[in-house]
Amino acid sequence: MRIKMWSFDNVLIDLEDRDVSVKAVHALNGTEITVAFRLGEKQVRGEAGELRRRIEILAADRLLDLASFLDSF
Repeated sequence: MRIKMWSFDNVLIDLEDRDVSVKAVHALNGTEITVAFRLGEKQVRGEAGELRRRIEILAADRLLDLASFLDSF
């Protein structure tokens, strides 16, 4: 069974400006990373629960990009 290493602790969405801030917490050492980005107009549409899931997926993708970049050093 795979252990989930990161959990999304906080998701903030500014619907007017479409700015998003997501705080991820590492399960083993408690490290916190805040990922901030802006959504496109079409990405904001939909129900709140669905929007949160999509934002968490986008944030996870950005975390993987960052990890890949840091791993290259």
